[in-house]
Amino acid sequence: MDIATFSAGRIVDGLLERGLLAESDPIVKGRGHPSPALSLRPDAVHSVGVSVMTDAIHMVLVDFSGGVVAERELRLEMSKPTAVAEHIRAAIDTMLAAQGLDRTTLAGAGLGVTGYFVGPGDRVNPPAPLDDWALVELTPLMSEILGCGVWLDNDGNVAALGEALFGAGRLYASFAYLFFAAGFGGGVVIDGALVRGHHGNSGEFGACVPPGFPIPNLERLRASIAASQDRPIGLAEALDLADPAAPGVSEWLTEAAGSLNLVISSIAGVLDPEAIVLGGRLPSALSEALIARLAFHNPERRGYRRPMPRLMASHLAGDATAIGAATLPLKAAFF
Repeated sequence: MDIATFSAGRIVDGLLERGLLAESDPIVKGRGHPSPALSLRPDAVHSVGVSVMTDAIHMVLVDFSGGVVAERELRLEMSKPTAVAEHIRAAIDTMLAAQGLDRTTLAGAGLGVTGYFVGPGDRVNPPAPLDDWALVELTPLMSEILGCGVWLDNDGNVAALGEALFGAGRLYASFAYLFFAAGFGGGVVIDGALVRGHHGNSGEFGACVPPGFPIPNLERLRASIAASQDRPIGLAEALDLADPAAPGVSEWLTEAAGSLNLVISSIAGVLDPEAIVLGGRLPSALSEALIARLAFHNPERRGYRRPMPRLMASHLAGDATAIGAATLPLKAAFF
């Protein structure tokens, strides 16, 4: 037995002893003595993912295989992080108890917060509805209140990570992820790995939109729908009403397409990914309607044009931010 095989065997034995791997009967293929089949034990470890949005908190509880076993949405006034953290802690305990679990299997919590990073540490500069969250060292604060390890990243990065693991990443190793929410950003995945950038702000695609062009975010969609109905409408209700042919929606699609053509052309020219994924809180019907209106700037030369990325709607069912955030503790501890 060589050293590598011996070392691998010791690692596997240790994981089996900790109950993280399950051993099943070997599958006979060809000659020789087959080794037992190994697989992760989904119930051995759990992790919580939290998506902090401007109008709500969405949470998922995932098992060791990444499967979502419970989820919960909290419609809260976005008060100070300490008050919200108390609600998150209670929701974690409720989800665990509903599955017959306790905190002994909890690897930690991952948070995806809207906004960009400022300076060292984890200080995020979010939109105005999250003023109380701005420029606060969130990780130690959240960890103390939640009573577990906390890993934090911005919503575009963790949504791209979720898409890489459970969505479009199963088809494409390299893609840009456009994150539509009250704001507009995204993430970059190259060769299967999330690229965060030096300051953690890779994928801030809103910065590709020059002055004078509208930012293609869902806050503008909400305002457009509200104006068409002449009444106040929240973002969640606007997304429920967002049929591509509805008043206010078609106007937003036309407006957003003009800015997005600049964004996708910049992405294609700088990153040259296999695909560009439209995701975040954007409903799939609007993703498809937008894609039909988009066009790359790609002039012909000698009868040829540059190959362009595929434009596609997100393949991930569920909240990509919460799911991606839930993978952060698992990745840090085990992968």
